[in-house]
Formats: sequence, C-alpha cells, structure tokens
Amino acid sequence: MKYTFFFSSLFFLFSCQNKPPNSYYLNKSNSQFKIDTITKKVNKKVLKKTNLLTNQNVKQRLIDFGTKNKEEKILIRTKFGDIKIRLYKNTPLHRANFILLAKRNFFDSTIFYRVIRNFMIQGGNSDKNNMLQKMAKIGLYRVPPEINPKNIHKRGAIAMAVQEQYYKDPDKINLSSSPYNFYIIQKGPLTNSYMDKIEIKYNITIPESNRKIYRKIGGSPHLDNEYTVFGEVISGLSVVDKISKQITNGKNRPLKNIYLSIEVLD
Repeated sequence: MKYTFFFSSLFFLFSCQNKPPNSYYLNKSNSQFKIDTITKKVNKKVLKKTNLLTNQNVKQRLIDFGTKNKEEKILIRTKFGDIKIRLYKNTPLHRANFILLAKRNFFDSTIFYRVIRNFMIQGGNSDKNNMLQKMAKIGLYRVPPEINPKNIHKRGAIAMAVQEQYYKDPDKINLSSSPYNFYIIQKGPLTNSYMDKIEIKYNITIPESNRKIYRKIGGSPHLDNEYTVFGEVISGLSVVDKISKQITNGKNRPLKNIYLSIEVLD
C-alpha cells in the first residue's frame, strides 16, 4: 500500500507541478494566427509612423532601447499586494523588452492566468480583445534566448515562457522567449532526495552550488538552462505565495481573475 501511494504521488508531482511554462493563448479568438493577421492590418496603418518590432530587428532595437533606458527595478501591483523585482544586467535583451512593454502600459489589466501551487505563477496575458490590438501595435516578435547558467530557477526567479509557434510549421517549435508571458517561481526548499529524483526524471545534473541554494530557499531546477531567467523578486514573495494558493480550474487558471499592472521604478 505504501509503495502504491509513493508512485502515484510521484506521478502527480512530476506530471502536474513540473509542466514547463510555455506560452499559450487563453481562448480560440487569441490564436497566434489571428494576431499575425491583425498585425499585418495594423502594419499598413502605422508603419509610416512607427517602426514595429520584428524578429529581424528585435535584437538591435532592444539593444538601442536598453542603452537609453537603464532601469533595473519594476513593481508588479495586484489586489494581494505588490511584488518588487530586480532585473538582471546579464540578460540585457529581456530587461530592455520588459521595461519597454511596462513603459507602454502593455501589462496593465493583464492577469495571472496560470497558477500552480508549490511551483509557479504565470502572467502577462489576457483574454480581452484589446490584447490583440496592443500586441499588433508593438509588433509580432520573439526575444532571442539569453540563458545563463548563473541565473537559476530559484524561488522568486522571474523568467519568460517560450514562444511556441505551431501555426507556421506544426513540426517545428520555436523556443525563443515570448515577449510578454512571464512566470515567477514559488516552490520552497528542496531536499537532496527530491533533487536526486529530478536529475533522474529529466536526465540533468544539478551542481552542488545550485543545490545549496535550492536546499536553502527552494526553486525548480528542472527548468534551468531551458528558459531565460532575467530577474528575481526582492520583496513581495508573500504575495506570490498568496496568488499561488488561489482556487483554479482543471487548466490551472484561477476561478477569479487576478489582474496586474507593472510600474517601472529605477
């Protein structure tokens, strides 16, 4: 009986809580295809006035923006309280992208749409129709990955979900970062035995220097070197915990919308 409970619990642990945080749209109307179509329509109207971000120009545009906008701290406001975050200098494209979107008020009225207790909270998107227009006016693009082994998925880490684009080629998945779907790691301290199982499950090796951090404060090491971690929570982890405890449906979406807005500090 004990063995049955152990294996069933282990299956639930890995199959539900550790599912990778990919980018996805909240309803059928928000399909990537529709966003692409709307972007092309908006392009014709605003191309003469504005240089939209594209996969071709995104790197240089973000470098230029980051040079002029050096802020490294942001504040995520929610009804549960504020979450203060420091963005890393060693991920300049992701820092610049997040600051750019925040300064354009892109995140205002978006929601935490995927919440998994003892794992992470994911936000930055919305099922409101104006999201399509907001995305289209900024551009259709992805952020080149800036994976750094020093930036690990410790508790409080903020990272970008990958941008899966099946609509162009169902057999090819582009794993560059989404420009706006972000997640914050919530999971608490890990034991060595838990990390041993993670290593076997995902065929990875967790360095002892990282294990020390995961033992002390927690995190999700199976995501390391797969997603770009570009900052960390410096205050407000209790707010992250509150959000993670909200009641969700079968797709991990909170039953009551958790709205957010983001303010650039310094």
